[in-house]
Amino acid sequence: MIMKDYPGLKLFWLVLVAGGVFVSPAIVRADSLGQQVRFFIDSSYDSTNRTSLTATLRATGDFVYFYVEDEYFEGLSGTYKNGVREALEDLAKEFDTVIYPKERAVYGSEWTPGIDNDVRITVLVTKLASNAGGYFNTYDEFPRSQFSNSNQREMVYLNAVNILDPKNKALLAHEFQHLISFYQKTVHYGLEEDVWLNEARSEYASTLCGYDNVYAQSYLSARVNTFLDFPTDPLMEWKNNVSDYGVANLFIHYLVDHYGKDILTKMTTSDKVGIDSINSALAALGHSETFSDIFADWSVANYLNDCSVGTGQYCYLNQNLKQSWIKVDYSASYGGFPNLIISRSSSAKDWSPHWYRFAQGAPTQTGNDTLKLEFDSSDEQANWRVPYIVTDSKNKSAVYSIPLENKKGVAYIPNFSSQGKTVTIVPFNQYQTADFHSNEPLVSFYFTASSVSVSSPVINSISPVSGPIGGGTKVIVSGDNFGNIKQVSFDGIDIAGFIIEDDKTISFITPAHAAGSVNIVLTDDQGEKTILVNAFNYHSGAGNPSANYPDGALLRAQGGYKVYIINGDYKRWIQTAELFNRYGHLDWEDIIDVEPGVLAQYQESWLIRAAGDSRVYEVNADGTKHWLNMTAEQFSQTGRQWDMVYIVNAWERDYYRTGANVMFK
Repeated sequence: MIMKDYPGLKLFWLVLVAGGVFVSPAIVRADSLGQQVRFFIDSSYDSTNRTSLTATLRATGDFVYFYVEDEYFEGLSGTYKNGVREALEDLAKEFDTVIYPKERAVYGSEWTPGIDNDVRITVLVTKLASNAGGYFNTYDEFPRSQFSNSNQREMVYLNAVNILDPKNKALLAHEFQHLISFYQKTVHYGLEEDVWLNEARSEYASTLCGYDNVYAQSYLSARVNTFLDFPTDPLMEWKNNVSDYGVANLFIHYLVDHYGKDILTKMTTSDKVGIDSINSALAALGHSETFSDIFADWSVANYLNDCSVGTGQYCYLNQNLKQSWIKVDYSASYGGFPNLIISRSSSAKDWSPHWYRFAQGAPTQTGNDTLKLEFDSSDEQANWRVPYIVTDSKNKSAVYSIPLENKKGVAYIPNFSSQGKTVTIVPFNQYQTADFHSNEPLVSFYFTASSVSVSSPVINSISPVSGPIGGGTKVIVSGDNFGNIKQVSFDGIDIAGFIIEDDKTISFITPAHAAGSVNIVLTDDQGEKTILVNAFNYHSGAGNPSANYPDGALLRAQGGYKVYIINGDYKRWIQTAELFNRYGHLDWEDIIDVEPGVLAQYQESWLIRAAGDSRVYEVNADGTKHWLNMTAEQFSQTGRQWDMVYIVNAWERDYYRTGANVMFK
């Protein structure tokens, strides 16, 4: 569970590698059952602060030795000795057949045969401090001529108190990832992985190996409980507290839920560490999102955990984490509107979200029907993002972001009082992106919330949502309070000749722009800005992407795992192999691996209709379907296109679980 970190080790390792000092023994070593060895141990993790002990080899596998501390073992009764032997034999088999192959397939290999010239790793079972499940000591990977207390083995340590506990498998899986990470980062590139990310990958090892499939009493369930107790613990500030592990565990589960196990492989085997390694992995897999985007979505997901919001990014997809009760509570809540003005100054550490809720309660008719949110931070280390969640009286939510300029910004939420809305802001600072320490600085911020009569522009939808990089696409923006719009821009490119059709509609022609997603920003005559993030996607190619592949083509991004079926300008993810196999005309051999940028040209579609059934459903990534309970006219007004609707068979329609209807608002 704990990785021991040592100042200056990175530089020392580079010296060893560059100077050719480090050489593995020429003779292959193989230990035998009953062999006794004296091991060095880390006194800070030992139950009685010892620095060494003797242990005997009690069980072996094809890829692992289990040494047990002699003092501990001899103090057991005969029955318990037999129990420990049996547990270790089972654990050796589990390591060989599950942990070893599954982790290596995703994270890569450990150093083998390594410093000891032995393909087996060593596990020392010893009495550790009560709060330690185990640890990995990087000193053991160096020759004793360089570090006198090195055991000169690829090895990890497990707490003897847990050896008869079913969680012993998860603890071993956790520590084995640290061995792999050392080889992939330090041996290959002379790098030290950020502690928070190294621990996060180890936290996922239990789920990767299947040990969290049964949630009750699992390793994961313990981490969830810890996270819910300490949800604002900064992700990167590592004090080695139990709260650090809870946050790291939930973040890595969210990341893998939405971006697949390939993200683990790419980040672990890359020549980058920390946030840079995640951004590099995302780009390599063809994703346009950055770490900051994912952290923002995760912060909102921790509050909502609702796959029906947005495009399904505000929830966990792991079956054990989709429970409605797995979500954080607000950090503070304020009521009493419209006659109350809230002003608060506070501070937070980097990458530590907080949730501030403003609740109207029962709908109230008032002249001050708009909630005005102002956010400001003059701190030198301020680089805030402020997502906010608007939830109506029917418990339907939508997510927006306060646009910040010069560290300050304003957002307006119309019909706040009259419709009994609840608004929750989720500010987090993202100034520090590397070189994290165990005590990061606090960064101050300030916000106010008040009910006002001003009606700022509100964007509800745009149509279409994509077009060619050469521009020329007519776009219609639908919303409210457009009468005073003075400027429309695409990521800083001002749109000339936009037309205000009426108070609810603006139209314009898109300018030329590089491929990718852009934000639409509306600015009124008071200088107030309304932003729709990633509103429009520019695709490359002269015209639309459908010119490249015919309808029905099966595409998959190189290095990815999601298979899409193409229809015009749209792509639809076939979520499971079972669904794929239900269509006799689909053949796995017909899948075309393409550059990630090719897939990015197509707009994602989640809409389906069964042949012979007029009902259109929106399918979420969690395997649920939601009937669009609205007229054809209302369908179009929401910005959805009929070309987005895929015709499926009745079996697929019925395969998805039925969720709440999508209603026209």
